[in-house]
Amino acid sequence: MRRSLAAASVPVMAENGNPVASTRSAPRHRAAVAILLGLSLTTGLISMFAVWLDRQALNAKAGTEVSAKLLADDDVRKAVGTYLVDELFSSVDVAAQIRPALPQQAQALAGPAAAGLKQLADDRAGTFLGRPRVQEAWKQANFKARTELLRLLDGDDTGNALSADNDAVVLDLRVLLQQLATEMGLGQRLEGAQSQLQQRGLTLPPDAGQLVLVRSNQIGLAQDVAAAIKGLALWLTIFTFALFAIAVYLAVGWRRVALRRVGWCLIGLGVLVLLTRRVIGNQVIDSLVANESIQPAANSTWSIVTQMLHDIALAVVVYGALVVAAAWLAGSTRLATGARRALAPSLRHDPAAVYGVVGFVYLLVLLWGPTPATRAAWGILLFAAVIVLGIEVLRRQTAREFPNAKRGETAARIRAGIASARQRRNGAAKPVAKT
Repeated sequence: MRRSLAAASVPVMAENGNPVASTRSAPRHRAAVAILLGLSLTTGLISMFAVWLDRQALNAKAGTEVSAKLLADDDVRKAVGTYLVDELFSSVDVAAQIRPALPQQAQALAGPAAAGLKQLADDRAGTFLGRPRVQEAWKQANFKARTELLRLLDGDDTGNALSADNDAVVLDLRVLLQQLATEMGLGQRLEGAQSQLQQRGLTLPPDAGQLVLVRSNQIGLAQDVAAAIKGLALWLTIFTFALFAIAVYLAVGWRRVALRRVGWCLIGLGVLVLLTRRVIGNQVIDSLVANESIQPAANSTWSIVTQMLHDIALAVVVYGALVVAAAWLAGSTRLATGARRALAPSLRHDPAAVYGVVGFVYLLVLLWGPTPATRAAWGILLFAAVIVLGIEVLRRQTAREFPNAKRGETAARIRAGIASARQRRNGAAKPVAKT
């Protein structure tokens, strides 16, 4: 018993003679860290979806960009074209407007001509919506509607956010219907009536092409939902990282292990969101879209609308992998120790060069911009601070482990290793003398 107690009191020494911190800690700390990490998984999952909704649904510019991508998709453009054609022919008695443009003896053909125009419009709607001026009109209509809606959700009712009847915020697609009507009026199937229709045009009712986004009696609920999304996106994100920090802080004696677990938690969160996006997308489309003809458009819409969620999840996976790599580099494995030994001379004698190389790589990452945070000012500054902190922590650790590291030692060791490998290869290549 005494021997075991005495052995337990002797610190474990690394190969370089430095003591290795024990990974043992009080059981309550281990339980507390486990509880904190489990709670952070829940809050992190909710915060990721909240951040996605905040950035996309509650940002006029981002939402408009998504709408533009939707109309640029062939399947979605076909579905939107079908909606516009149906809206146009349900809002306007096309046969009645065609009839005065036809000769007296041909006015009975107004009905078949209207049906032919509808078929023509269905065939040409996709091409029509693919034109740059039409897509620009779509973007402007979306941006205006989103800006007015967000102004109301922020509590600003001083603008003209509601429609003329003061009943709803709408996405006004009337200009697209008018352009489509003009496109129809110039159809070659009308032959002799073409010039007359071009002069007359098609008269649209005021409510044609008005997609209701939110009604006036729903503004209060919409404001509460928007405020909740913004609050969750901000405070749950902060709370999640605070839980991670507290978990690492409580793991006295095994903080590197706790940090590695934090990294794996981030990776798990990202993978879970990616799987959830796919599973929910398949279930939503299968349950809500019964018509197989529009399922391709629904799939494209879901993929485009949730692309930002995919980017956020992928970014979290990358950040988690970097945390795991950092925890590994600070570990006691032979490979990690060898890596620190190789870095020790440069970290001790040429810190400016180290910062220069890391800074250059960081600039390349910023130019690439793989995640939304690397394209935002706050993210750039935050990552820069974390990188500087990580380098300084690594410098201190290598200074403790390898206090006698000399300039050029790593290069000399590499050359010696190469020479030794060559000698072994040459020795193995020599033929064995016969006796």
